Amino acid sequence: MTHDATSAPEVSPYVSAERELEALGYKQELNRGLSVIGTIALSLSDITPTASLLVIGPVVIATAGTASVWSYLLGGFIALNVALCMGELGSMFPVAGGLYSIVTRVLGRPIGFLALLDYVGQAVFLPASIALGIGTYISSLFPTISTNVAATVIMVAVTLIALIRINQNAIITGIFLLLELAVVSSMAVAGFTHWRQPFSILSHPVMTNGRGGLTGVGVSLVIAAIATALFSVNGYDSAINFSEETEGEASHVGQAVVIAASTGIFFELVPFIAIVFGAGSLAAFLASATPLTDAVGGAFGSGFKNVVTVGAIIAIFNASLAITLQFARVMFASGRDRAWPGPISDAFAQVWGATRAPWVATLFVGVLASALCLQGKLATVVTFTAVLIIVLYALIAISALVSHRTQRQLPRPWRMPLFPIPPIIALAGVGIALSQQKVSDLLIVLGIFVAGAIYYGLFIYPRQDRYWYMTTNPEAELAALDNESV
Repeated sequence: MTHDATSAPEVSPYVSAERELEALGYKQELNRGLSVIGTIALSLSDITPTASLLVIGPVVIATAGTASVWSYLLGGFIALNVALCMGELGSMFPVAGGLYSIVTRVLGRPIGFLALLDYVGQAVFLPASIALGIGTYISSLFPTISTNVAATVIMVAVTLIALIRINQNAIITGIFLLLELAVVSSMAVAGFTHWRQPFSILSHPVMTNGRGGLTGVGVSLVIAAIATALFSVNGYDSAINFSEETEGEASHVGQAVVIAASTGIFFELVPFIAIVFGAGSLAAFLASATPLTDAVGGAFGSGFKNVVTVGAIIAIFNASLAITLQFARVMFASGRDRAWPGPISDAFAQVWGATRAPWVATLFVGVLASALCLQGKLATVVTFTAVLIIVLYALIAISALVSHRTQRQLPRPWRMPLFPIPPIIALAGVGIALSQQKVSDLLIVLGIFVAGAIYYGLFIYPRQDRYWYMTTNPEAELAALDNESV
């Protein structure tokens, strides 16, 4: 493990996450009832390998054809380096606001507010993008059921369950996660035991031409699909969002981020590669709306395909629940940090006494996602959300580099290996991926940031003594940690 010469000095090996939270100026309001294993289970459910493969995977395949294997490999490599940055920074700032809290404390309040808006956009669109996927698979079993209606019903159910205690939600998601990993493992077996395609589909990749035939894939499409592949393995940041509910050391937050990311990426990459090479008719596979389950059906029959489809529905439900839980914490933290006008901030910061769940924030995420499910189309939601995700990844990579310069004296309970290589790789990767995104998606994100900058300048800046305040003084934080560490 190597670090720059200006790294923070060694500190006590044990730094309580709860005391570190207090040192950052917050009271313990949420229920700190999650074990580290529970946090990893929730984070893995947020990544949701099965749901991501079956919902996001087809979008990657539609974009890059057989070259989607390269997109997934590159996306997984970039994501792992992003996770290393998140792990270190999350252990320094174990706050429910997660990535926006980190960016604010490293890059300053104005940029941090834009990171919050990025997160809010994800809070609305990410749960809906996964729920719309469940509608697709329900419709494949029951063609008369509307995709949008099925997705909406699922989101309403998810929202209600998300209101119970976090440790109970961890048990629910943990059970579903075991079923999910069994499903995704069976997909890998189906591919590896029915290997039909040559390695030339990678050296000379092809995609559907829309008329039942095949056409070549250019490098630009491979790069464009990286963003969606990053979306597919996204979710490990939720370990930071659940940090105020995780017991034990602050270093556990960093460990949970990296373990969840590594496990989730593995359980996506291996089955995806196996299924692509196990496809029977390449033209039919690449043109299908549900290529992965089709390939499983081709290998083991329609009965097994239906079993996998049911497993996919369970996995997608589990993912929707974990994602809703995560972003409810983000909205709760934004209210506590007074990002919005007084009554709105007060509402988001409300915690339900019986369960200690952020109930208004949960309803906000669930209701908006449900409304989007009634109107949205999966591909549109996925590509737009992918841009939001990689922009925030870029800010985290920059924060990792800047923090080692400007916050040298702050303790880092969990340290990334090989600094500064991970943030440099992450920043280069997301920059290349951004360069190939649709102009319309980039303009939407730019519009969000412009609107946010106007709001910040007109509302927050003149009232910065009362709004969007949080401890940003490294010396004060360090002094508090020295006094409170166990």
